[in-house]
Amino acid sequence: MTTASARQRRVRFACSRCEDPTDAFPGTARLVRKLCRACFGKGADRRPRELNELTGKEWALASRSVEEYPDTRSEKQREHGACFPPALARQQIEIYTRRGGVVLDPFVGVGTTLDVCAELGRRGIGIELNRTFANRARADVVRAGASATQQVISDDARNLRRHVPDESVDLVLTSPPYGALLKDVKGAFAYKWKEHSAIAPVANPRPYSAHPGDLGNLEYGDFLDALSTCLEATRAVLRGGAYAVWIVKDFRALKAGLPYVNLHGHFIERAERAGFTLWDLRIYNQTRHRPLVCLGFPSRRFYLNIGHSYLVVLRKP
Repeated sequence: MTTASARQRRVRFACSRCEDPTDAFPGTARLVRKLCRACFGKGADRRPRELNELTGKEWALASRSVEEYPDTRSEKQREHGACFPPALARQQIEIYTRRGGVVLDPFVGVGTTLDVCAELGRRGIGIELNRTFANRARADVVRAGASATQQVISDDARNLRRHVPDESVDLVLTSPPYGALLKDVKGAFAYKWKEHSAIAPVANPRPYSAHPGDLGNLEYGDFLDALSTCLEATRAVLRGGAYAVWIVKDFRALKAGLPYVNLHGHFIERAERAGFTLWDLRIYNQTRHRPLVCLGFPSRRFYLNIGHSYLVVLRKP
């Protein structure tokens, strides 16, 4: 029988175990059991799940180094102005914890992390300096009947060890307030040349509060020092071998003469000083949800649209 005729006899189907497309000859056990070559003959994987409850296929799909997330925002997220999507929180919590695990967000804002923790059966602890945001997050926790598992603490994140015992947290998931950049960097900074473009300027999120202790009101150097304090505190409350995921975004400070501020690099330096190991770096691609603006046109200054953030994954040794 020729190879061509043999191919014609093969029956194509989806593997009943991994769902990948495959084929088999009629009358074979593989076709009867609807299994691909990789899955044929394999027994159930009885190895203990040490980190999470993902299947092997889910583990592989979650390991992409560049990711997009559905960006549908709730009313309270629009009020906050700088929340990460629930889909992002859901993925990170499912990767780095098991059901019943403890997740800490030291800059919880309006409570996206806690909402997802309640949905996934994790215990959530959120710390928030802005009392309006904290009250909104707390009200939603109560409304969802999750007060027993989700806690909102009104305080400065630098004081988190007053509220959270050492070695008690399974995951830190957060995005810090971005120093003075929300005040000093304007979304329309390139519109010195706006007469050459009909594109509408894009506004930055509003500053979170006028509180002098708000990290978002600090100058950049002081902001990094405050982050160092938070990193040291989160390292203390994490269990050994646990992870921390911080969502950070680079920016520009043109008024200070800085065309590019490498925030994620500076953050990593501070995290390593605090005793963390840099474990991974995932690019959060946000270009689909952000219009391209004509930055610097038509001068000699050409700028990229910064359409991505970084998920900096740290691990406590």
